[in-house]
Amino acid sequence: MLTPITLRYTLTPRRHSLATAVVADQFGLPEHAVEYTVCENLQLDIQPADVVLFVGPSGSGKTSLLRAVAEQLHALDVASQLLPELPLIDALPGAIDERLAILAACGLSEARLLLRTPQELSEGERYRFRLGWGFATAPAATPERPPFLAADEFTATLDRTVAKCVAFNARKWVARTGVGLLAATTHDDILDDLAPDVVVRCRGDGDVSVERRRRQRRSISLARELWLSEGSLRDWPYFARWHYRGQRLAFVKRVVMLWHGDEPVGICVFATPAASLSLRSWFFGLKSPRSPLALAALNEQLWWLQRVVLHPIYRGVGIAAAFVRRACELCPVDWIETLSAMGHSNPVFERAGFVRVGVIPRTGQCGQFGPRGTMASATTVKSDFSNPVYYLFDNRRRADRPAANP
Repeated sequence: MLTPITLRYTLTPRRHSLATAVVADQFGLPEHAVEYTVCENLQLDIQPADVVLFVGPSGSGKTSLLRAVAEQLHALDVASQLLPELPLIDALPGAIDERLAILAACGLSEARLLLRTPQELSEGERYRFRLGWGFATAPAATPERPPFLAADEFTATLDRTVAKCVAFNARKWVARTGVGLLAATTHDDILDDLAPDVVVRCRGDGDVSVERRRRQRRSISLARELWLSEGSLRDWPYFARWHYRGQRLAFVKRVVMLWHGDEPVGICVFATPAASLSLRSWFFGLKSPRSPLALAALNEQLWWLQRVVLHPIYRGVGIAAAFVRRACELCPVDWIETLSAMGHSNPVFERAGFVRVGVIPRTGQCGQFGPRGTMASATTVKSDFSNPVYYLFDNRRRADRPAANP
């Protein structure tokens, strides 16, 4: 329990002038000082790792109250942090996988952004990075001083879809790191996604209410606004900019699109598999994978998930795995395979129901499946220096699922 908080301000000009006197006379303001009360003897029960949201219109006192609470809890103000002049991937502490996870939670997982410094980001991107930086560098908890972050104007400058994603991920990072969050905002559209433990509503003139909420596990609120459709090759160029491979696609069998309202936000591209792959042959016990019989069975029973792209701002909120899984379930084959270099740092395919079979060794002599010349040159060069993870998805029970309704 914090010390009860009383905040009052004197409404009088710091310097008197002819202009201030005219204003006072015209609006009937008293000549002597008048006190404005934000709150009086406000009691807040804030526990370690709580999320506390101060919400209300501008001028209602929520920022003043946030600062008073932050002072008692010795919270780190994310806006006052001096950010390092390093690429984002180098600026955060910990293992690379941990850094990538934090940046994904901030909506900063696009590969090109990872190589920029905080000074090269837009205002919205820098604000998101400040939150991730705060969670990553918060001091260790002690019984006397649990760590808290203070974030005024929380998500206020962000697009509202981005704001919901950032709020949802902030809630996850509080649970994961044990670092509490004090956030103030005029927007209450993030309430469901931030899922605060304590909501402090400031209405002005000393009218403040406090509500402690029961924490519930839920999916991001915009999930109900997502839907699937059939796509085509014409849809790929829009998403190609966010994929680390080349733009060329080969032997496409099906394209599944993910939409948020009328905006395309994700794509899964399925293709004919390569004739042979050692890890595939090992998994299925194939003795002659290139025989006509084996190739015919392969084409009937297995597809290759060639590309998966999700718009960067939607990453890290649990959408990707659900999208990939549903897209695979809509395919009319028993097995789906994929390879991903990101499999070393992002378990999205495991979460989607894929089985991790093994890793394709780095050889410098061939691409993902075969010798040079079978893929676009840019993709081949990148494959020469990667060791992607090989995954398989068992889709044999698709007949037991409800009919597909993309």
